[in-house]
Amino acid sequence: MVVRRLIAKLSSTNESPKLPPCRIAGLTYNDEPALRNVVFVGGLHRSGTTLLEHYLHSEYELSVLRADVPESEGQHLQTVYQPAQTYGGPGRFAFNRQMFDDMDTLTDHAACRTTIIADWSKFVIGSEAALLEKSPTNLTKIPWLRKVFPGSVFVIVVRDPRAVSAATQKWSNTSLEELMMHWNVAYSVALRDSGDDCYFIRYEDFCVSPDRAIAATGLSQHLVQRRHPIQLEARFQELHNNNGEYLHLHACKYYGSGVWKHFGYNV
Repeated sequence: MVVRRLIAKLSSTNESPKLPPCRIAGLTYNDEPALRNVVFVGGLHRSGTTLLEHYLHSEYELSVLRADVPESEGQHLQTVYQPAQTYGGPGRFAFNRQMFDDMDTLTDHAACRTTIIADWSKFVIGSEAALLEKSPTNLTKIPWLRKVFPGSVFVIVVRDPRAVSAATQKWSNTSLEELMMHWNVAYSVALRDSGDDCYFIRYEDFCVSPDRAIAATGLSQHLVQRRHPIQLEARFQELHNNNGEYLHLHACKYYGSGVWKHFGYNV
């Protein structure tokens, strides 16, 4: 009943961006990409998904999407399903039952794949057949994405829920308690739907040693190391775990049981 009340409270009528996405000036695009499989990166907003996506692109032979939309996320570059803001946006979307119901109506998986690939192909950087696509909501769409993109791989970034909640609050305008519950709901869905094609990487471990964190999951078996890594943007060159900036905002609150314990967080 509590979750139902939250869903009613947090559901939003935000519309998708009305202007079509555009290529970014100065980048070299592949006008004829031959995409065969997808590595999906997911995880709640402010979990480190953008950091991981840029690192994977730098170190492994993967094409990526780049456009003038938030962090070049694939959810904004296709016309098959609605992006997160349609369902409340950061800190809210996983509560919205309509998001899951809408995905259930998209049953022509072959047609969905054809359309999405055609949409994404306008914004591909690189010549590799494996596409790296990052959108936070991927963690709640794993079963559907499996059907649309057979053989795909899912990389889910997990970060201390207290840090994620406090960092997201400026966007969601909801309480820390509600944001903690949202974290619990979203990652419970991801964990329920996970399988041998899913790899969970903790933000905290990644900040200590990216290579070790990736190797520990077994993800490396699906990736080909670049002979010459691509230089990272300046903002990603120095890894820094800034959880400490957010934890104190919870004022020593203890949240008790939650799926966070499965991932090693005692909050």
